[in-house]
This record gives sequence, structure tokens and C-alpha cells, in this order.
Amino acid sequence: MGILGRRWIVWTLLALGVAALLALALWPRAEEVEVAVVERGAMRVTVQDEGRTRVRELYSVAAPVAGELDRIDLEAGDRVTAGETVVARIRPMESPFLDPRSEAAAAARLEAARAAVDLAQAELRRAEAERDYASQELQRARRLAERGNISESRLDQAESRMRSARADVAAAEAALRLRREELDEARAQLTQPSPRAHSPGSSCCITVTAPVSGEVLQVLRKSAGPVVEGAELLTIGDASELEVVVDLLSTDAVKVRPGAAVDVVGWGGEQPLKGTVRRVEPFGFTEVSALGIEEQRVNVIVDVDAAAARDAGLRHGFRVEPRITVWRGEDVLRLPLGALFRSADGHWAVFVSRDGRARLRNIEIGQTNSEVVEVPDGLEAGERVILFPSDRISEGTRIRPRG
Repeated sequence: MGILGRRWIVWTLLALGVAALLALALWPRAEEVEVAVVERGAMRVTVQDEGRTRVRELYSVAAPVAGELDRIDLEAGDRVTAGETVVARIRPMESPFLDPRSEAAAAARLEAARAAVDLAQAELRRAEAERDYASQELQRARRLAERGNISESRLDQAESRMRSARADVAAAEAALRLRREELDEARAQLTQPSPRAHSPGSSCCITVTAPVSGEVLQVLRKSAGPVVEGAELLTIGDASELEVVVDLLSTDAVKVRPGAAVDVVGWGGEQPLKGTVRRVEPFGFTEVSALGIEEQRVNVIVDVDAAAARDAGLRHGFRVEPRITVWRGEDVLRLPLGALFRSADGHWAVFVSRDGRARLRNIEIGQTNSEVVEVPDGLEAGERVILFPSDRISEGTRIRPRG
């Protein structure tokens, strides 16, 4: 073979090598994907939100009257007995200080009351004198009537005047007593408050006892001082009887039914506490979220195991996260939620891994939770689907499972 033949063979081999390299570089490579297996198993759908514990029967103790409250010695956590434990003592409230104008007016009323007493005494003396004169007239009339010197009508008139005089005396005595009481009242108006009027050692006027047996949950007013009628002093309840209240979005609350199973998590321990929905309140309310969005919410009341809650150390007002079961299936064809997406025609779809290629398939979905979704139609157990497909995955794309 000549030189030209050998050169031709070399260049041909080089050309073939370059062509092979170009074909290898341009050949579509398989996309590395993460796959999961569609399987059957149990599935549960829950709703969850932040809630708080509370004593089932909470009693607020308030001041029955206005007055001076003695310092409350009870502390939160102290045990109390219904009708026996004194939780508060209230004494009469002191009169306010008199300013110069009010003091002058009170002094004037005192002098007027004294003058009224003097006038009532004078009226009493006049009535007594009239009574004595009527008594003398009646005695003369009776002597004359016995001798027949006056008529019966004159005797009746004398007796009538006597009865009237006695009534005038009684009225004058009552008026005098009234004026003396008014004088005492006027003197009291001038009495300035005294710091020793109701010392801690003096007798107490009103004692407030515990309405129920339990423990003090919160002391709202501890220091001594004036209180108004109805002022809340402390709260009492049985901390061993706890319930959980959680305010759900109304769209979630309509799915909850009384008797639904509840797992209470987020209370500070590893194991969830078991509970049951007792009531879904019929009244919703508006609450503004942290983002400033108005939301319609509904309170759901959950009964928790009292012994487990006590052992867990839960008390009134503790933060928890109830997880309420709204649907449960024992043999459900389920698909990881990360494999689901909307196709171009708006249907729910997945990419199925078959023979090393991605195959687009529309499916129907049922119940959904935060991890898996129920697939009534479109897939079979054991099929492998692509999780979190990227925009590089399409119908027929060559794929290679990651790992």
C-alpha cells in the first residue's frame, strides 16, 4: 500500500472518531430522577392548628360589694375548699376627705340641724302644754256632767280635744327624734377619714369564701386597697379536669364531627396525648391573622385523658397543637404528594417510570393529607412514579433513578 493509501486510511479513521464523539455528545442523556412506589396502606386526613388547654369549669371570684380589700394571702396553686376557705376580706370603704367648700356646707347643715332640734323641742313643750290644758278641761267637764250642768256633746268635745292633744304630743316627740337623728347625720358629715377606723385587727364586715373546691389558678388582685363591686379578684378551678380549645378555620371546622379522634402534639413531650372531640361550637368569629387577613374561625372543644394530661404536667392556658382526624382509610391506594402536578389540560397527572422513560398519565385523586394522596383511578399498586418532576421531564424523556 502506498503513502497516499495510508494517509487516506488515517484521515478516514480520524473522521469516524470525530463523528462518533459528536454523536456521543449530542445523544440525549437520561435525566436523573427520584422515584417512589405507589402502594396500598392506611391513610389518615387531619386538620391541625394551635390551641390551648383550659380548666373545664373555671370560676371567677369577684368582689360582692365595693369596699376596702385586705391583702390576699393565697398564691396560685394553693388548694381551696368550697364554702370553707376564705379567699378575700372586704371592709367598709372610708369616707372621702372634705374640701373647704364641702366642709363649710356640712358645718352649715350641722347648725341647721341643731336649730331644727331646738324647734322640735319647743313644739314638744307646746304640745305638752296643750295636752295638760286639755286634761284639766276634760276633768272639769266630767264633774259638771255628773251634776248635769253640761250636755253630753260638751263632754264629747272635751274628750276629743284630749285625744287630739295626746296625738300632738306623740307627733312632736317623733319630730324631735327625727331632728336628733338628722343632727347625728350632720355631725357624721363632718367626720374626716381616720387611718385607724378599720385596722387589720378589727372585725371584718364581709368574707368571701371559695365557690368550689379546687386550686387557685390566678390571683388577679393581691394588694390591699379599694375595690369596686364586681371587680375580679382571682380565678379558681380543678386543674385535673382539663380540656383543649382550638380555633379552626371555618372551612376546616365543617369537616370535624363530635367523637373524632385527636392526637395532641406540640405540648413539650415526644408522645402525643389522646383525645376526643366533644363539641364544635355553633358560633364563628372573625380573627385577624399575623398577615393582616381576616379569617372566620370556630372553636372546637377536645376532651383529653385527665391522667395523661396530669402526668404530662399540663395546666390551664398551656399551648398545644391538636391534630384532629377527619377521615381515615385502612386499605387505600396512595401516592406521595410530591409526584402530583397539573397537566397542560388542567387534570391532575403524574409521570410514571416505565422502561427507562417517563410516561405522562392523568389520574383521579380523592382524600389528601400533607404527605400522600388517595388515587381512586389511574394507577396500580407497585407502579413507580417520579417525585418532584422538573421542567426537563416530559412525555418519553429518558430517565434514570437516582441512587
